[in-house]
Amino acid sequence: MIEVISSGYFTTIQDSGRKTHRHLGVPISGPMDLNSFYLANLLLPGLDSDSVFECTLIGPKLKLRCNSRFVITGAKFDSYLDNEAIENNKVYSFQAGQILKVGRAKAGLRCYLKFEGTFNIPKILNSKSFYYPITKSKSVNDGEKYKFISKTQDINSKIINLKISENSFSKKTLFARPGPDWRLITGEIKKQILSEIFSIKSQNRMGYRLSSELKNDFFNLSSKVVIPGIVQFTPGGEIIIATADCQVTGGYLQILILTDDSLSNLVQKPEGSKVKFRLFDN
Repeated sequence: MIEVISSGYFTTIQDSGRKTHRHLGVPISGPMDLNSFYLANLLLPGLDSDSVFECTLIGPKLKLRCNSRFVITGAKFDSYLDNEAIENNKVYSFQAGQILKVGRAKAGLRCYLKFEGTFNIPKILNSKSFYYPITKSKSVNDGEKYKFISKTQDINSKIINLKISENSFSKKTLFARPGPDWRLITGEIKKQILSEIFSIKSQNRMGYRLSSELKNDFFNLSSKVVIPGIVQFTPGGEIIIATADCQVTGGYLQILILTDDSLSNLVQKPEGSKVKFRLFDN
């Protein structure tokens, strides 16, 4: 069992999401940063579950009531197992009774905490990913207890170390391919979109909104499918980038589609960060 002493700023449980229910109006959900999610499951292979804690800005403090192993990937957080500092991308063993504290983000915005085992929570529409009101809660709450079935065979296994660059979170450039409505905007607007440095105005699991002084002469179009990574251009000239919990349809111009790597890069950026677009060359 894992007991939540404090839940942090916004902690959810995510797996690979609900990819086959969008026709019912249900978002995909799942991890915001797919690269870090996949890395966590590579370091601790999924067994019968790929569920992780997705921790945003400030992570949880957990009482570990079983023996198992864990790994943290994604953003660099100030984290400790009892009094031992935790490094990203290393697999650690723990014993029942120990305290794991995932502190405040130091580089990036979201980290992924993967345990070696499975959370005994129900699948809804074939997924354990939190998304209210599909699930009863928006996020993990203080005092909750999650039954956890450990699958560890040897908790003294050697620590695995995979080195990755932490500089990726600071990269401004977002690579993208032309979206279905790229052809509808003028050459001058295209040039401005690819030359302007945008500031992140707001963000959540539904999407990122960028500050912009661009002008859009098009009114809303007929609704069409929206997927994570779609860059939308509103009638007011704003740029909105869809992420994991985005709506399934929308009527804004869809001007670009971020590459998977750039989407993972974007969702590690807090408000106030600067970004710019660049067309991806195959």
